[in-house]
Amino acid sequence: MASAKSPKRARRGESTTLLLNELLAEDAASIATQIGDASCARPVLSVEFYDAATTDSTAAGVLLLLPSWQAMKATALRNIAAAALQRGVCAIVVQGGAEADLVEAFTRDLLRQLPVLQITPEVTWREFEAVSERAIGEHAPGITPSLLQSDYLYAIADTIAEVFGGSVSVENHARTLLAYSTVAGQVVDEFRAEGIRTRQVPESVLNFEQYRLVLRTDGPVRFPQYGEELPRAAIAIRAGSMQLGTIWAIDPEGHDADQPLSAERREVLERGAQSAAAHLLASWRVTEADTRRREQALERLLNEDVPSADDLAIVAATAKDRMRLVAMRFATDTAGPGDLRQLLVFCERQLHARLSLAASVVAGDTAYFAVVGATDARLRDAMSATLRACSRVFSTPIQSAISGETSAASGLRTSRAETDAILRLPHDPDHPVRSSADVSAALLADQLVALFAQHPHLRHPALREPATDRRDVERRSTLLAWFEHGGASGAATALQVHENTVRYRVQQTIDDWRVRLDDPDEAFALWASLVAERALQRAAARTT
Repeated sequence: MASAKSPKRARRGESTTLLLNELLAEDAASIATQIGDASCARPVLSVEFYDAATTDSTAAGVLLLLPSWQAMKATALRNIAAAALQRGVCAIVVQGGAEADLVEAFTRDLLRQLPVLQITPEVTWREFEAVSERAIGEHAPGITPSLLQSDYLYAIADTIAEVFGGSVSVENHARTLLAYSTVAGQVVDEFRAEGIRTRQVPESVLNFEQYRLVLRTDGPVRFPQYGEELPRAAIAIRAGSMQLGTIWAIDPEGHDADQPLSAERREVLERGAQSAAAHLLASWRVTEADTRRREQALERLLNEDVPSADDLAIVAATAKDRMRLVAMRFATDTAGPGDLRQLLVFCERQLHARLSLAASVVAGDTAYFAVVGATDARLRDAMSATLRACSRVFSTPIQSAISGETSAASGLRTSRAETDAILRLPHDPDHPVRSSADVSAALLADQLVALFAQHPHLRHPALREPATDRRDVERRSTLLAWFEHGGASGAATALQVHENTVRYRVQQTIDDWRVRLDDPDEAFALWASLVAERALQRAAARTT
């Protein structure tokens, strides 16, 4: 399909960051205007709708969409703007209302510090989101033609062309032709012929509106003949909410665009878009020649005690660099290897926009990301934003873990053991980003289970056999509560029994087990054995 090639777009292979002033001057020029005079020379990294529950974790660089601003009180709006300014939000986006109302609501002082964009009434929120996401994608490392994908995409184009009878093109998110049909006798117009010659679709006066309509529509879209440009049908190529490209088919029988496509044409377009999406995701990371080398280097860094200088050089790290490891995997066993690869690709794109990402790799059932030079706060912000984006794309919950900081010279084997231990803990949807500091007690209990399994003789003698009756179970739970709550009063509250009941059970335990709770070493051994027993019981309950 026809397309305008912007001279400001990044050249293939480059990685630049979209700035707000570029978005307003190019993609969103006709649909959004700025209220106030705050500087727009700030990066646009993602788009999110406002959610009061997640305001404190909103990441920097976000376009914050605020659909319901007119229903809010001025105080609430100013609090939102102040919080957004503190979090480093790129801009707040609203729709409707007069400029004077917006100035009064947000105050001139805030509007001098934080851009507020007003989109035109004719534009839907989904449409603005699609335009912004596409612009962000065009400035990020993109999907380009490769030896691994061309034959497959040409086959998709030929299959669609055989049904339509007209030339078909498969384009990426930057509107570069990745493949085109070669079916004998197919109908071709000059616009398609020029695109095939240049591998970049040519300019057209309808380009922007047509692409915008396709990207905001779930299924195929029809366009009538315009001048010498023949009728077309088009469909977006998506993976969840991520825009990967489009498919355009010349439709010699499509002069009446108000008539629905035949079932055969609709089906072949939808199947083609699904197949192209899967293949583009699989081949995305092959576009750079050294991708596999970085994966292999990171895999070695995850497994070796002493990293080699060559592996550090491959991931562009020096021995003095400070590194952290991020690990992510699906919380259930329903996802397959293809889903994990898609997770890696999607999260890699999200994290690249926010952090210095050295390398990433899938190992087993986990995706690992090596990050250089990120503070704990910045890494948590980036991970929170990435997981929110994942929730819109993947139906399966995702677990994540971040390691403590280490020097590149020390390698990442210890960091991997740390993140793997965190991921073994039960998934907690209320705390999606966790470090070992967040779950130190649970990690200790997990390690105690492993220790006693390997060395049973270390377990306290009174607990080497499982509980045999209700009385034994009560003793163990009471003694554990007594340890954890600092005596009879706290244990009684936790167990919802009388204090005298707790004292009686503890005394009976001391007499029958012949334990000395006034001996710190024995008390510690008994407490550790009780904690490990509880952790083992909880793990068994999760698997049944």
